[in-house]
Amino acid sequence: MSFILRRISTTKTGKQIIRDAALPGDTITLGRDGNNGIHVADLAVNPHHATIGSADGRVVRVAAQEGLGFELNGRTETLADIDSAAGGELRFGGHRLTIAREDDKIILLVERIDELSQSSKDVDEARAFSLQGVMLGKRMGAWLFAAVMLLAFLVGPIWAWYSYRQVNERPDGYHADSAWLSGPLSSAHASLKNDCQSCHVEPFVAVTDKACVNCHTGEHRAMSMAHANAPTAMLLAARHPPGVGEKILAGFAKTFNKPQGRCVDCHTEHEGAGPMAATPQKFCADCHEGMQGRLKAAGHPTMLADAADFGTGHPEFRPLVRAAPGAKLARAAPGKAMVDYNGLKFPHDLHLQATGGVARMAASFRGRYDFGKKLECENCHRVEADGVRVKPVEMERDCAMCHSLAFETVGGVTRTLRHGEPDQVVADLTAYYRSTPPSRPLQLGGMQRRRPGAYAEGQVYNIYFNEVAVRPSRAQDAVRAVFSKGGACYDCHTIFAPQAGRGWRVAAVEQTPRYLQKGWFDHDAHRETACADCHTAAPASKVSSDLLVPGLRQCRDCHVGEGGARLVKVDTATDSPCAMCHEYHSDGGKPWLPPRQRRKNTAAITNKPLAASYGVSMITGTGGRGLYEVTWRTPALQAARRGG
Repeated sequence: MSFILRRISTTKTGKQIIRDAALPGDTITLGRDGNNGIHVADLAVNPHHATIGSADGRVVRVAAQEGLGFELNGRTETLADIDSAAGGELRFGGHRLTIAREDDKIILLVERIDELSQSSKDVDEARAFSLQGVMLGKRMGAWLFAAVMLLAFLVGPIWAWYSYRQVNERPDGYHADSAWLSGPLSSAHASLKNDCQSCHVEPFVAVTDKACVNCHTGEHRAMSMAHANAPTAMLLAARHPPGVGEKILAGFAKTFNKPQGRCVDCHTEHEGAGPMAATPQKFCADCHEGMQGRLKAAGHPTMLADAADFGTGHPEFRPLVRAAPGAKLARAAPGKAMVDYNGLKFPHDLHLQATGGVARMAASFRGRYDFGKKLECENCHRVEADGVRVKPVEMERDCAMCHSLAFETVGGVTRTLRHGEPDQVVADLTAYYRSTPPSRPLQLGGMQRRRPGAYAEGQVYNIYFNEVAVRPSRAQDAVRAVFSKGGACYDCHTIFAPQAGRGWRVAAVEQTPRYLQKGWFDHDAHRETACADCHTAAPASKVSSDLLVPGLRQCRDCHVGEGGARLVKVDTATDSPCAMCHEYHSDGGKPWLPPRQRRKNTAAITNKPLAASYGVSMITGTGGRGLYEVTWRTPALQAARRGG
């Protein structure tokens, strides 16, 4: 058996709205409680006032449950049986329940009776027994809340900004525009916490690059250099195709005067105290992953290879090399054997042997030149203070202890040939033969140093002049010997014989201090690693033209890209995002600041002469790319600084 609940509501215009709902079951409850089958929101009705049921589908029994009865045809009853075919009207407080029958279904019609006494009016229970009865309505409350928000977060901040726009340092206390702050400033900009106008020059205008350049002039020049040869159309074409969300955000940004490519796109502020958050690798990969295809399709060919992640998608290194003797530096061609002609003749394998004459010579200098049992890479190759560039090998500092140019010792004074000056070498040898008896051969006098390659043979180290010792009267023979095979210059340098009125010439030695111009490598960070672990080809290299710069494979033994260390269970695995080796702002070849110096704590330096001359009371180093925090003695000086 099922009942049909029919409710009739009357609008203000008098229109009636009828809604039907099926009530399953043989028994229905009626009352003020919301869990009843028939809910009557009337204080004159008990929470569980009555039950309505039918055993035969025809006669409806209504029974009161909580003391209060109901009215049936004008009489108060607690129990009544009503023939649904004949119908009946019952009253519960201010509501009328009509029982009728339609199509073998019992209809329970509930409607509000207009003529109600004051005690039985339809009063909202929540309003009667809570604060809602004395509060403002929803509409009025919403308008009032909107007005408060407008005053607190729009009118107030604008008023505060205009009130202090000409003030360099605000007084202590609360200022309404601080409500707009999304978070504290980073340590690099901590001094600007009370000087919002330094960056936010105009209200409702996003921070512009000009506001950044007022202080970061060096970085702006470097950024301009980074894109000097790249047209704007090419830079935009290199970007990855934007998704739907990115297009929507770009549209909003354009609407609110936030063009793409601003400084703050990468250098986000108000992200919390401490160092400014590093730009994630995704910023680089968004353009460089698949860039060649996009640029080619847009008519902008490029020589740059695609790059995404160092561990999985990075092109082979292309160091700067001289592909032929005397050639200019150029990036090595991809996929070809790399050579670098620096003008020297030097066999690494001979000098790095653990045994033999060179090793014995090195061992004999142990303690004097900090040598070990054999020569090591660092005995000749020294890194610059920046940890990146390598100092050129120098004859006097790195080679002369074994390859001496001394040719005579008289009275404790040793005469040497002048390295790097072929004309002077010829002049010194000619003068020597003019003033020296012919029977006296060139030698090292009492030093008796032996040639490294013939150490065990006990020969006197006078390798440069074996021919001259037989014919000491001929100066031209001495000159020819020193520049010929077996001579002092020939064994290490490329020699050009005299011709067309020019004397003996030596090929220029050009040592490259930095091979990888597009990335930085910090030797200091790798000081625990043996040189040969990365420069694996050095122990077997027989000619100096072999390029011994490590390739991509050697670096990937440890550097596994961004987040790769979590996937590779190797002790040496190191997370290596793009920013570990690359910087977005080109430095123009200036000395690089290693990460170890960037992480140094801020150190304050008081410069009295500078303070006296320029009105600066303190210069504080921030530990990154030469940025400094300046404290000015007077607001006028600070205002002048902000004005340019």
